[in-house]
Amino acid sequence: MTSLIIASHPDDELLGCGGTARKLIESGTEVVTILTALGRKEEAHRMKQFTRAANRRLGVKEVVHLDLPNLRLDAVPLHRITRELERLIAKYEPDTIFTHHYGDLNGDHRATFQAVLTAARPLPGKKPIDIHCFETVSSTEWARPSGDNVFKPNYFVDIGATIDTKMEALASYDVEMRPFPHPRSYEGVRYLAHVRGMTVGVPYAEAFETIRRTWV
Repeated sequence: MTSLIIASHPDDELLGCGGTARKLIESGTEVVTILTALGRKEEAHRMKQFTRAANRRLGVKEVVHLDLPNLRLDAVPLHRITRELERLIAKYEPDTIFTHHYGDLNGDHRATFQAVLTAARPLPGKKPIDIHCFETVSSTEWARPSGDNVFKPNYFVDIGATIDTKMEALASYDVEMRPFPHPRSYEGVRYLAHVRGMTVGVPYAEAFETIRRTWV
């Protein structure tokens, strides 16, 4: 079994599904992280170092960087991003993809989602791929709350056994974190996991909106 985390920026993969990634790895699933865009230019010289450390802490052995321009994915032809993701999907043959929500405030997130949806389209003769959207603090909850674009969680993963590993891995991205009550703070990330956990009766959870799931 293989799962891909396809995120826009370094730290998105941890914020969105770090606890789930660790749980998958502990169950024997191979997890590969793919980042479409560069991180903040102020930290460009060391961001890949942070990413390697964070993913290593989770147990992710491989990280792929597409190195597309930060906060400018809307200026990159969608077919270019899609083609790169198609190549990687063909290489890793994932069973599941975790990616950004289509309604996020951040334009790079929306572009990444659209490229994933296109690259993983269910063509005859191809392996079906389940697609789940994660929420990214300081983007998903800040989007315009319209009925079509609001995050609608319908799949929850109990991360009570992996929340501490997620937080330890997130410390590798300390330059991206902010003081509470900013949602992208250590307290904010843990509080959100509490809220999602309470929704389904566990101490901590990560929530997803399932786009497609196929039982074959």
